[in-house]
Amino acid sequence: MYSIAKFSHHKDTTMNTTKRYNEISHFSHPKHKLTFQYSEFPFKCDGCKEIGIGSRYSCNICDYDLHMHCSIPSPSLFHPFYPKCCFQFLSKPPGDIPRYCNACEKSVTGFVYHCFSCGFDLHPCCAKLPMILDDHGEVKLYLYRKVSSSCQRCGQKGRSWSYR
Repeated sequence: MYSIAKFSHHKDTTMNTTKRYNEISHFSHPKHKLTFQYSEFPFKCDGCKEIGIGSRYSCNICDYDLHMHCSIPSPSLFHPFYPKCCFQFLSKPPGDIPRYCNACEKSVTGFVYHCFSCGFDLHPCCAKLPMILDDHGEVKLYLYRKVSSSCQRCGQKGRSWSYR
């Protein structure tokens, strides 16, 4: 699926595993190696087709970019919001019908984690959202599957995940 060259560093946390290498070979871009880059400018991930910012693997020759979670995906994963599901990494959504991420409700058009038992889908970056955002100070935010109150601006109550 992908191979790794030139190890840089490795960091594991509970739900958010990050491995960083200086250079990788990836099945989705076999012509050139992808190099680790960090930029404050947004990019569109060529794997999941979603917008990203910050760390990524990039081909400078072809202008090809992958989120960290799309570049070194787990073959399968479990998520605490879906305890009965086993999500499998796929390079494209299964079937011919439109698919939607069960976390953010946006279309799934590229890389996806799919549960064949339930039919649920998660973008790779949504699947790897940390359950707790902690600034090690005053603020600690928890990821919730359902929104408890309506939006202060539009009055609508969405079904996507949120931090509070």
